[in-house]
Amino acid sequence: MVSAKTNKRKTVKKVKYFARIFRYRTLLFGSLALFIGIITFMVVFIVNIPNLDTDSVDDDITEVVDDSGAEEITENTDDMGSDSVDDSAEENKPKLIDYQEMIDAWAKTVGGKKGVIIYDLDLDATVGQYNADTKFSTASLYKLFVVYAGYEKVQNGEWDGTARAGTTGYDINNCLDLAIRESHSPCAETLWTMLGRQYLDNVVQSDYGLPGVVVANLSATPREISQMLKRFYLHNEITDGALIDRMMDSFLNQPATTYDWRQGLPSGFSDLVKVYNKVGWNYDADRKIWEIYDDAAIVSFTNENRNYIVVVMTNGIHYSQIRKFATQFEAKFYEASR
Repeated sequence: MVSAKTNKRKTVKKVKYFARIFRYRTLLFGSLALFIGIITFMVVFIVNIPNLDTDSVDDDITEVVDDSGAEEITENTDDMGSDSVDDSAEENKPKLIDYQEMIDAWAKTVGGKKGVIIYDLDLDATVGQYNADTKFSTASLYKLFVVYAGYEKVQNGEWDGTARAGTTGYDINNCLDLAIRESHSPCAETLWTMLGRQYLDNVVQSDYGLPGVVVANLSATPREISQMLKRFYLHNEITDGALIDRMMDSFLNQPATTYDWRQGLPSGFSDLVKVYNKVGWNYDADRKIWEIYDDAAIVSFTNENRNYIVVVMTNGIHYSQIRKFATQFEAKFYEASR
């Protein structure tokens, strides 16, 4: 017969046995769960690696492009474009011709007082000058200031071009025309009075950028006259086509009346050149001397599409010397343009 003590000992052994089995089973299942978890994580990670890499690569590429490549390409493209435009502009830009030597040589051959400027309208540059900032008597060149301001009044509707111009016997449009085409003094003086002398000085000094000009003083420099002619050439304030055509024609077509208005600069050029000019002079018949001979012109080499302003202002010099100057200028232009 088995004793109680023996049974108790067996029972304890069984309990310890089952406890040990349970512990081992728990460890086993725990390890298995951990293993499965690791495997699952690895599978999920591996499956998502392409997406992670792609995003990372895209981000890297985006950062590289944003931080360097795109800026460099943009800058290079801009630079290339700018250089291309600049190169194209340089290629299309007319050749600059220096007339200084020609002017100096001409000045040495003639006596009297003289001032000259040659201004390249296409290059917006002075390309030759002699006493260009010396004051000379304008004689009838003062009409340039009067006429341009008058055309502005008609353009703006402040003047009716068909209205009578004082006692001249002409309307305003005709007086504006004749003041240039025939240097018609009664028309110019009437228009000047209509404008108001102080008004005209204010316009010339402030709007036209010629602070040194007081029209009534009848004096200006060759440079100031050239700037006034540039205003006629650009005619930014005059936009009416009919007014522009009439205005420019009065400089170009000037049939001789009592005087030959084109005996100076225009007569020195060939028929290949269009010369839009205005003269101002004072001839002393007793002494047979030209006390003043001024000639201011827009000179267009039409076949070459080149445009200049030429202003020659003189005292005691015959107009034939100004004609010679024009001939030398044209010869220099064609020689240098080859």
